[in-house]
Amino acid sequence: MTYDRRTVKMCVCHRKKFDAILELAQELNCKTVDDIIANDIACKGCGMCHPYVQKMLLTGETRFIPGDVYVKSQS
Repeated sequence: MTYDRRTVKMCVCHRKKFDAILELAQELNCKTVDDIIANDIACKGCGMCHPYVQKMLLTGETRFIPGDVYVKSQS
């Protein structure tokens, strides 16, 4: 996967990069987006980052191609 400057890499409402969110989430043992919200780390504004943060928690990825979390996998 190649990335360019259009890469989604942060929660814009909280102005926090996913790298920092993941680090805090791991320190606080957050497993879900609701855990991230409850600990006031991110995800409390517009909600656009929710699917990216959910994928981040599942995979450890912190940079995403815009919209890739919305593409359904072919089974």
